[in-house]
Amino acid sequence: MDNEDQKRKAEVLAFTEKLRAAGVAKISVSYSGCGDEGCSEEPQLQAPQAQSIDRSSLAIDIDIERLGELLADFAPTGYQDGDGGFGTVTFDIETEKIRLEHCWYETVSHEEEPREF
Repeated sequence: MDNEDQKRKAEVLAFTEKLRAAGVAKISVSYSGCGDEGCSEEPQLQAPQAQSIDRSSLAIDIDIERLGELLADFAPTGYQDGDGGFGTVTFDIETEKIRLEHCWYETVSHEEEPREF
C-alpha cells in the first residue's frame, strides 16, 4: 500500500465508530468507465444481515458522500481510459478492511479465414 492509500485508509477508518453506531456493517461503492470517462455510483450501506440501509434513515450525521469519494479513489488509476474497467470498493466495518474487486474491459479480435467471392 502506497503512502496515498495509507492516508486515504486512515480517513476512511475515522468513520468507523459512527458507522458502527448507525448499525452499518459494510459500505460499497461501484464504479465504471471507458473512453476517458468514468464515474462512481452512490455509496450502498449494508446492515450486519446484508440488508440494505436507506441513508435517510441514519440517526447519526455521517458524511456518506465524502466516505464514498474516499472509497472510489481506491479504484485503479486509469480505469476510465481506453477500453476501461469496472469494479466495487467495499469497506467492512467489523474487520476495518477495504476490499477492491476490479475487472478491466478488453477488446479481443479473432481473425477469420479469408474468403473469396
